[in-house]
Amino acid sequence: MKVKQTIILLICCILAVSFIASIILAYEFKSSSYPYWSPDGERISFVSAGKYNPLSTEVWVMDSGGNNEVQLTSFGSADLYTFDPWSPDGTKLLYTSDSTGSCELWVMNADGSNKKQLTEGAYLENYLGLRGWDASWNPDGTQIVYVSASSENRNVWETVEIDGREEPMFNISNVCKDSDIWIIDSDGTNNIKLTDNGKQNLRPKYQPKGEKIAFLSNTSGNGGIWIMNKDGSDKTQLEDGLLYDIEWSPDGTKIVYVKEEAKNFTSNIWTMSADGTNRIPLTNTSGYFIWQHFPEWSPNGTKIVFNSGTTGEYGMWVMNSDGTGQVKIGDGMAPQWSPKGDRIAFTELKDNRFTISVIILDEELASAPATTVAYVPDTAQKNTEKTPGFGASILQCSHYSCFVNT
Repeated sequence: MKVKQTIILLICCILAVSFIASIILAYEFKSSSYPYWSPDGERISFVSAGKYNPLSTEVWVMDSGGNNEVQLTSFGSADLYTFDPWSPDGTKLLYTSDSTGSCELWVMNADGSNKKQLTEGAYLENYLGLRGWDASWNPDGTQIVYVSASSENRNVWETVEIDGREEPMFNISNVCKDSDIWIIDSDGTNNIKLTDNGKQNLRPKYQPKGEKIAFLSNTSGNGGIWIMNKDGSDKTQLEDGLLYDIEWSPDGTKIVYVKEEAKNFTSNIWTMSADGTNRIPLTNTSGYFIWQHFPEWSPNGTKIVFNSGTTGEYGMWVMNSDGTGQVKIGDGMAPQWSPKGDRIAFTELKDNRFTISVIILDEELASAPATTVAYVPDTAQKNTEKTPGFGASILQCSHYSCFVNT
């Protein structure tokens, strides 16, 4: 009898991990993506495309259990972000909008009030479909570093068919000539250009607990990771090559990044110290067309979640910060670790639509929060059970009628 129960339990676990290893939070939306946790871990901001209007994108917020969804920006314009929008104190959200005719940087209160345009003529259209067009808050929330670019050929549009007619959707002709990094006060004043070399300078990331800015640049002609002071001085190249997806460790002493190997069309995740020393590969993929990307530090810097797979595949893995202990936890895109360390939010393709989902980690994979925060379990956690050996909480497998007597 015990053998039979054990077999049934294993079948349940396999089915559960394969099909229902995550909690879906925003399924009713036409398409939703870019989930980012508020600094206290109580809310998730995300972008919705066409819940009510197929030609618009809006910024929304919901609580950590997927309830109390609130639309923060209006219909009819492209309001979204491809970066962490939350200010360090959680009171404001940064986003881009074309509501005034051109795509600019905006800020608003976390409840959607007091919207304010920060830039004018910043040429932010290039963020669509391209990596690197980031904006980043400084540690105290008083400044924002961002990318602005000049581009050309602005009248070619991707269309979508609506009620039998073709309607313009996205401008896909914005070919970048060069891009520069700027810094601006969070109230829109003191807009200062930090780079001006006629090259592509992308992905600016403000150092946590510091005053350095890491960024990507092809200044040397081959790409690379650079660092500079917040006033643009003392620009120094840290690493050379086809590099992207840079992220500071929570304490600001390390940088995790992706390094591409052009010879076999694959990539691996590396870390290095803030001064460019101690470069260490965390993954060691040698096959063709296998990509490791979107690394994200845990709140205390001891673990990293990342995507791994062949082209078009988005397996999610967790590893220790030295590359050991790699464990697959599910499938989804651009995972984001919660500030409480016990959950990972991500974008999941479900029934031909993008939706926001969350995985609840078990104690072995969870990371202690960076700071002590209040935590009240929500209803979503009550509908889960932990399965030993698989590293994450999963929904009960009652959908497959597999119950085990204990």
